[in-house]
Amino acid sequence: MSTAPTLELRRFSRLKNLRERAERQGAALQFWARTASLAAISCFFSLISRWDASLLFVLAGLVLFQLVGLIQFLFVRRRTAPWWIGYVVGTLDIILLTVLLITPNPFAQEVAPAAMQLREGSFKFLLIFVCLGALTLSTRLALYLGALAALTWAIGVGWVIVHPGTVIPATNLYSLPLTERLNLYLNPNFVDTFAQATNVLVVLIIGAIMALVVSRSRHLSEDYVKAERARANLARHFSPNVVDQLATDDEPFGPVRRQEIAVLFADIVGFTHYSEDHPAEAVFELLRQFHRRMEQVVFDHHGTVDNYIGDCIMATFGVPQASHDDATRAIQCAGAMIATLGDWNVQRVSRGYPPLDVRIGVQYGAVVLGAVGSERNLSVAVVGDTVNVASRLQALCRELQASICFGSRLIEAAKAESPTTQLNARDHGPVSIRGRDEPVHVWVGHRAENQGAVAVSA
Repeated sequence: MSTAPTLELRRFSRLKNLRERAERQGAALQFWARTASLAAISCFFSLISRWDASLLFVLAGLVLFQLVGLIQFLFVRRRTAPWWIGYVVGTLDIILLTVLLITPNPFAQEVAPAAMQLREGSFKFLLIFVCLGALTLSTRLALYLGALAALTWAIGVGWVIVHPGTVIPATNLYSLPLTERLNLYLNPNFVDTFAQATNVLVVLIIGAIMALVVSRSRHLSEDYVKAERARANLARHFSPNVVDQLATDDEPFGPVRRQEIAVLFADIVGFTHYSEDHPAEAVFELLRQFHRRMEQVVFDHHGTVDNYIGDCIMATFGVPQASHDDATRAIQCAGAMIATLGDWNVQRVSRGYPPLDVRIGVQYGAVVLGAVGSERNLSVAVVGDTVNVASRLQALCRELQASICFGSRLIEAAKAESPTTQLNARDHGPVSIRGRDEPVHVWVGHRAENQGAVAVSA
């Protein structure tokens, strides 16, 4: 039994790698967001506080947080960074911040009761570190930091409550008269357990929301990757102006149908002989360069690359949607291919390589058009007599010593599209072709000037 990974496993592996890379990039973004946040907090306290040992202690704590973040940043820059580094740093951040927020400043001139620390509103700084965790694009880390912040704050509140002298309401605080409530609030040792429970609930909710945001972002990134991969695959065959339509429509090709299009075949003369006498690397390099140049010509004329068959390229004009000038563009494309090959041959000869010769056959007519394959490997198929005739016309070029052979139906369609079209072709008359009972009326577009004079020829 084959041990090769299945398509689904390969897809999962690719997505896993993309997620890990996104998490590393998110950790780097987290560092810079942390730096900006700590810098803003430092400036704020420096402006509103008196410069003394107490303020220096606060600033030293902010520097410590920055150093912890820097250590994480240096780790995540390495591709081999351990997965747990974010959890360790997040744990240090939450625990250290909770301790600093709840315990009195040792350098403060006046030490307030521990209960007063809970009423200073410093709890909100915990939310900054919970939100920073979401930037890593790790759903689990976002949930973990939210839960850890809630737990550590609850433990901190419990530690304050057990302090001697701490006052907590014996009953529901809001059921007491206003005067009693005010007396409690004025007591520096009073702890509003309801408000602290609300803080714990809020941080849990924010952590869950951050996790949902991260999860949503991950799904959107996966959809984006799939769409870009599909767009890249389409761009190999279709001109750029068609790719957007194909990438967005649910059924861009529609149902199987008959449609009139132009079909073009272009083939390197003598390629079989060339491939036998040259290394495989040279053969494939030649093919890549040939296909790349011819493909670009097809796209420049808003055509579609239907298939590559060895050294032959098949292109269609009018797929997926017919246009008012499909035949004209096919004729222009054939001429542009010859011109492009001529320019390429100049470069080849100047570098000591032999020139190439190409034969092109083009026909216009009805074909059967539709999508074939499976959901995992879907492609468009174009079949019919028009395709067969275009292929035979390409082979007929050798017999007629021509570079391009047009079918008469193509010429008629081009004239119907634009009566003033100038055609660089002459009427050769009917020609019998293999596999067809009736002869095909042929027009010759270009004479084969390199016939018998090039190294890559039959």
